Amino acid sequence: MSYKEFYSDYQKGNLGNCLFLHGAEDFLIDWAVESIVDKNLDDESKELDYQELNGETCAVSDIISSARAYSMFSEKRVVVVRNYIPLYKKQGEEAELNAILELAESDNDSCILIFAVDADKSANINAYGKKLMKACTTYEFTALDKGELQGFISKRVREAGNMMGRREMDYLIDLSGYYNRGSAYHLKDLHNDLLRINTACNGEQISISLIEELMVGEDDRYVFNLIDSMMSDDKRTTMSLLTSIVCDDESAMKSIGLITKQFEIMFDALDLESQGLSIAQMAKATGVNEYRFKKAYQSARKFSRSQMKDKLMSLYNIDRDVKSGNITAEDGIKLFAMNV
Repeated sequence: MSYKEFYSDYQKGNLGNCLFLHGAEDFLIDWAVESIVDKNLDDESKELDYQELNGETCAVSDIISSARAYSMFSEKRVVVVRNYIPLYKKQGEEAELNAILELAESDNDSCILIFAVDADKSANINAYGKKLMKACTTYEFTALDKGELQGFISKRVREAGNMMGRREMDYLIDLSGYYNRGSAYHLKDLHNDLLRINTACNGEQISISLIEELMVGEDDRYVFNLIDSMMSDDKRTTMSLLTSIVCDDESAMKSIGLITKQFEIMFDALDLESQGLSIAQMAKATGVNEYRFKKAYQSARKFSRSQMKDKLMSLYNIDRDVKSGNITAEDGIKLFAMNV
């Protein structure tokens, strides 16, 4: 069952006494646990009636005794077992593992027992883990769909007393790369970025420039500006940018790497465009952040595929010559920048 189903069951009081929470979104798993705790325990009773066990170190006896203990002040205790090892690694005696299954299937009305598996382990849930999932009421917290994500953003912006237009929200989502294939950007990252954006907002309206300022890394901003100046043949700006960042061979090599990576994306953009794909489809196919892909695509359109291939080969040759000692990294990057 999904996030929506969890929330519906939570609102109706139909969650049950043994839950299994897993999926790609740690933020939602933590939110679900916090919601259950807050609904069943007040601040005074949390110290005695809430217990969290480290599933990587706790024994089966710890889980069973915690789940069967009676509450002190609340109607039910809440016990959370985080990342119980046998769920994703072959470990534990069969009798003990079966005891956990029996516990999950029992009518234990004194406790809400929650097995929570973090995102980095959810993909490895094994056969035993799947048995426990069947014995529990199970919810999988996957990535939010577009409407849910927009609601997630809107809520946090409103709570901070700010406003964000649809154009700015779409830009934020594209820039985050939340929907990119294999993206490592999740709700916890978005939550943290929204905290920074809301705090930095001068006035109530969040602007695209503020989003870009806070979410585009320094390295990306530098390479975008440098390539823009190269594409417009603005040699003065190009040299100024290079001078500001290239102070030794190490920083020059870093710049060569950044530029090479962006030119590789530019080459891919031209190649995929010839297949009739949209920008969103091209970004998804390459696994590149859509904002970064758009920047690369806009620059790449000034070249033919053969020209772009030549530029990329030139960068590869510079990298080779620097590493073989035939040229300094600083001279190599300046030579390339002046001849794009």
